[in-house]
Amino acid sequence: MIEVLLVNLILLIGACLQGLLGFGLGLFSAPLLFLLAPQYVPGPMILNALLLTLLMSIRNHQDLQWRQTSYALAGGTVGVLGAALLMSVLIFSQYRMLFGALIVIAVLLSVIGARPQLSPRNNFIAGIFSGFMGTTTSAGGAPMGLLYQHAPSKQRNANLSVFFLYINVFGMVVLWLGGISGWADLWLFLQSVPALLIGWGMSGFVGRHLPGQRLRQLILLVAFAAGLLSIVL
Repeated sequence: MIEVLLVNLILLIGACLQGLLGFGLGLFSAPLLFLLAPQYVPGPMILNALLLTLLMSIRNHQDLQWRQTSYALAGGTVGVLGAALLMSVLIFSQYRMLFGALIVIAVLLSVIGARPQLSPRNNFIAGIFSGFMGTTTSAGGAPMGLLYQHAPSKQRNANLSVFFLYINVFGMVVLWLGGISGWADLWLFLQSVPALLIGWGMSGFVGRHLPGQRLRQLILLVAFAAGLLSIVL
């Protein structure tokens, strides 16, 4: 019972952060759930992210730039297929170390402050890494987030929401067909929906009372610590 409450609390907070900052569900919730209830990663968490990216895509679709996004989608396809192939041969202990390493890398990418040019080529490259990391860890936002960090907010939100909507759908299909995911993941996702919707709905209220930069730093700290624990435990 306590585990169920903690899982839903983590998902609620992650969904709230996602609605507030544009990221947080994967980077905050996934590493914590991997330590507490690893059955939620990656399948149910990808489905959780799918629900929120669908909501974001509907809200931001008018500002979508298809030319940039198409290259990211092509790269994401490559990344998802590579991730599924790798996951099909890993045992759990190896996957745990891979998960932890990728979470730490995601945090480091989020804090290095690099400013890559927003170009079709870089969209393709970032798409590969985000697709790979999103499928293996359900926290693939860092590479694409790094690329779009200085883009106008409407363009960033529209392009990234459509990219991750596609990556989550395609990644889930590939994992399902590969036997890595199944009906149990769908059931865990359905149990998560109330917490996700409540957290998403709270984001507007929370955003008026808490500073976004402090929340971003907290997410990165928690993710970094959980990633390290996944490696060393």
